[in-house]
Amino acid sequence: MNISPVINYSQYSGQYRNNTGANLENRAYNQAFTGKLDTASEIGMQKCEYALRVAANKIGDMFESKTSKAITNLIAAVTPNNNAKYLSQLEEISSHYASKKCIDVNVEDKILEKIASKNEGVIFIMNHSNQAEDPQMLAVLNSLLTDAYKSAGKEDSFQIPKIILNQDILTTMNPTKRKAFEAFGAVGIDANVLSADKKTNARAFLPLMKDFIRNKCNIFIFPEGKLAVKKTLPLEERFQPGVAELVNKVLGIKKSVTVVPVGFSYGKGESKLLNGMQIGTPVTFTRDSGVTTTTAGSLTSSKYADEGFVKFFNKNEGVENVPITRGGQPVGVEDAADYIKSILCENLQVVSREAKDKLDIPFDSSLLAKNNTLDHSGECYTILV
Repeated sequence: MNISPVINYSQYSGQYRNNTGANLENRAYNQAFTGKLDTASEIGMQKCEYALRVAANKIGDMFESKTSKAITNLIAAVTPNNNAKYLSQLEEISSHYASKKCIDVNVEDKILEKIASKNEGVIFIMNHSNQAEDPQMLAVLNSLLTDAYKSAGKEDSFQIPKIILNQDILTTMNPTKRKAFEAFGAVGIDANVLSADKKTNARAFLPLMKDFIRNKCNIFIFPEGKLAVKKTLPLEERFQPGVAELVNKVLGIKKSVTVVPVGFSYGKGESKLLNGMQIGTPVTFTRDSGVTTTTAGSLTSSKYADEGFVKFFNKNEGVENVPITRGGQPVGVEDAADYIKSILCENLQVVSREAKDKLDIPFDSSLLAKNNTLDHSGECYTILV
């Protein structure tokens, strides 16, 4: 199905009519993974990956330092809760996993501060370009967010993190390390593309959705999931529909859902110590009387935004929450997830490219020796050691 949304409708005598909204007919909005993969081979690959994880974790446990084991034991004893004690513990955990990272991040935009000032749970989506490094970058993001909550005086009313990840990562760990990850907010799901156990995932998501709807938690997710390794595929195919379906379902209960795209990038060669993080403009979806609306996020301000999306939103300049329509009529709830996915995918594409741009700046490795925020070549480095 090739969905062609036409945005910017007006209502007159109970009828919706087209104005001059941008038409994105050439954009496939529900593009799915088309690579060579069948259920049997996926299950076989999962068993192989599982065995490798078990072996790698056993070897890692054998050579884990006493200091690291002590920290893991401390984290495992933490009880997640919306209080000052847990926020302080969360900050320590994040700082531990984010140690010795030099990140060029757009803290000057104060996006996390704006999020922390509101009593609202949000969804963070991140590109999954480096499976080994991404967890540490996620820790950096959480460290910055906990700082924002503390600065906003939200020690007893902040949203705790819930991180969606492949359940095999948790089940192959030793019990203490698994408990430590869960204390940090990890929620395991069946991440298979074709053979996922939907009942298992529903059981995992139900309490998560309840907390999110009550603004008790933030959700962090890598929408590419297992398809992240398919580097030759465009992001539109790697970006799985789960997060869009989640947003669409929550909009049936909650009036609005905010999603923050975050791009990660990693230096190579002389700049291998430098990492880039671009926190994108939040995208807010709302629904009222069955009409779904969206904000543009970064799609009207970035040079990397698809031209079709730019026209899509610029035709509605001055309208913050733009109604999503098709053929002059609001899209139905059953189709809205396809639009949500496309808008989120394009925003994630934009911030990923902007994060990569940060690696082109000349980098002085001596900055790693300092523990503060510095201005460097017109950019802001946040250094955590």
